[in-house]
Amino acid sequence: MADSHGIRWVAGQNTPNKVYITRVFNFGTWEEWQEIKRKYSPNEIEEAVRFPLRGCWTRRGRALAETLYDCTIPDEGLIAYNV
Repeated sequence: MADSHGIRWVAGQNTPNKVYITRVFNFGTWEEWQEIKRKYSPNEIEEAVRFPLRGCWTRRGRALAETLYDCTIPDEGLIAYNV
């Protein structure tokens, strides 16, 4: 991912896996999607979706994750812009 122009600015080597996976669902490029498929197991990706971080999901990212994994991410998982 050294030459990616995607979410590199918000994800470094010390970014927790769940945070990085969530950010790819929210803002990821095609290359970043390919990277998480190579770097993480299907179980790790599914865990990031089924046990979401609070306040880290966009509405579009949540809709995509819920569609792909047939689950419901609670509203607490959404980014709050009015806080």
